[in-house]
Amino acid sequence: MVKISWTTGTQTEALSSNAAVGSSFASFSSAQFIGPDASAAAYLPANFFLPSYGRSKTLQVKALGVLGTTATPNLTFGMTGNTTQGTYNSSAIFATTGAVAGPASGSNMPWELDLLISCVTTGSSGTFLADGQLKIYPTTSTLISMRCSSSAANPNTAVTISTESAYYLELFAAFSAASASNNIQCYNIAVLGIN
Repeated sequence: MVKISWTTGTQTEALSSNAAVGSSFASFSSAQFIGPDASAAAYLPANFFLPSYGRSKTLQVKALGVLGTTATPNLTFGMTGNTTQGTYNSSAIFATTGAVAGPASGSNMPWELDLLISCVTTGSSGTFLADGQLKIYPTTSTLISMRCSSSAANPNTAVTISTESAYYLELFAAFSAASASNNIQCYNIAVLGIN
């Protein structure tokens, strides 16, 4: 029997999970939406992070998929808040890896993202700290691990995003070179409100 203490008066809730495997994206070199799919993003209504209770409210993002690469491209990966589903919004990036060297060449390489996004302050100049790991498995015995955070330069730097606006939480990626062999697909994603 599982017991819940209710010490915090909060509970974990699933904000979204995709109902279908996302599309495969290839041949792009600027940041773009990659998933989950165009209609299954987690929706954060305006003031989801309430002025009086929003501080320290945290979301957990778990995502899985596959990617392919050729000639060791740089890869940028992250989570953005969009006002329209299925688009990329460069002004509301909650977390990013920054441009980092991806795996050499391969196809159908599994990747997984585990990310925490915490509200630091609320309001029109709300701030968030995010930290997590993007893991890529080029072979069954190798692992490439990349930090994914609110600032690629300094993980302890908060990103400013209004909590008074509504957003869809979506994944984005970019390769340093456009090639049909540089491709990525999101198989599964879940966004949880953990407090």
